Amino acid sequence: MAEAAPPPSGPTPLELPAGVHQLCSCSRSRHGWFCDGAHLGTGRVSRELRLEQSSTVMVCGCGHSHRYPLCDGRHARPAGSRRWWMWWA
Repeated sequence: MAEAAPPPSGPTPLELPAGVHQLCSCSRSRHGWFCDGAHLGTGRVSRELRLEQSSTVMVCGCGHSHRYPLCDGRHARPAGSRRWWMWWA
């Protein structure tokens, strides 16, 4: 039996049509990146994304993004790259 491929550690492109989309922020959804309400009771909420035209968004594969499920580039930062006084970075 073939083993499942590990999830990507970097950003993954997601093509979305124009409109309002609810993206999953708890990783429990059975619909991939789209919220199905599985976050109830976890303290997390879905992320609403409004697009005026169809486009490709980058979703986080590493789980370290502060804008999860959207990628903010934290996967590319070397470990220990922030200053001791920059606790928010």
